[in-house]
Amino acid sequence: MDKLFAFIFPSRPCCLASLITLRLGIYGTLLYSMDVDAYPKPAPKLECSQPVFNFGERESFGEVEHNFVVRNTGDLTLQIINLRSTCGCLIPKVNDKLVPPRGEVNIPVKFVLRGRQGPQSKIVYVDSNDPVYPTFPLRIEGQIVDPVGLEPRLLFLGRVAAHASVTGSLMLVASGSNALGQVTAQMDSSAFTVHVNPRLNPKSVRLEVVSQPPLPEGLTRASLRITTGHARVPSMTTVVSIFVPGAFSVVPPELLLVGREGEFVRREITLRSESNLAFRIQAVEPPFQEMPSTVLTVNASNYQIVFPKIPVKRMLEGQSVRIVTDHPTRPEILIPIRVFLR
Repeated sequence: MDKLFAFIFPSRPCCLASLITLRLGIYGTLLYSMDVDAYPKPAPKLECSQPVFNFGERESFGEVEHNFVVRNTGDLTLQIINLRSTCGCLIPKVNDKLVPPRGEVNIPVKFVLRGRQGPQSKIVYVDSNDPVYPTFPLRIEGQIVDPVGLEPRLLFLGRVAAHASVTGSLMLVASGSNALGQVTAQMDSSAFTVHVNPRLNPKSVRLEVVSQPPLPEGLTRASLRITTGHARVPSMTTVVSIFVPGAFSVVPPELLLVGREGEFVRREITLRSESNLAFRIQAVEPPFQEMPSTVLTVNASNYQIVFPKIPVKRMLEGQSVRIVTDHPTRPEILIPIRVFLR
């Protein structure tokens, strides 16, 4: 630097004052620039010491409420612009959207538990004028359990011979503080019997379901109604099924239609001779004409039936698709239709 000044201003008395003035100006500019870099500009700063709240284990009813405390540790007023949740089950609100420096505000969040099950992790995003974290996440998490659970939810006893007797079991378990009361069970079909075993403890009991031969070919299904004696869930219903293979193997054994009323779904059925005997499909007769189908030949004993556009309608529940074949012992096959509306 000294050499630069010596080159611009030779060492003469008349230039001494100008030289000193210029040097002071340059040094002052450098010092000012260093001060600006060393001290950041004033800004708001959003902080939350506990941004995650775990409510533990709760039953699937009622609500969970929690207040998140948000602080402004910056130098300017923090403005909360918006609150956004990842689920309609979260209801956040804030009374004061302007938080002064060193101030704080509560953000209460309500989590509706009804209709939810299993592990939960939901987020509320806080949009603010914080330049570093303009979007700050607040999380609510925990586990939601049924007041009374049934495992498995549906009982399938498998593929069995027509004269075989098969036993399956279900476990009924109460959660929370309430215990089970007197448990009874009843089947709506003579194809199965059900027995309630002695109580394991006040909150659980095992049920045994036994198939009663002889069973017809194809899929046999029955409803099992259980009274639990539980204050919140006094009764529940499940489905028990079993499959007896016959001349044909049908996969899947039923047409399951899941969707909103009026939607269209695609389904496929594979029809195969268990003995590899050659046969032909002569007709596919749906319950009404709005169910077109295409028959694809895999080989002489194996076919695929494609339904490209089936309407999801409540009226189809309990109906069947009739398949006509030239098989000597099984000229007709009925494929049941089940409907689950969302």
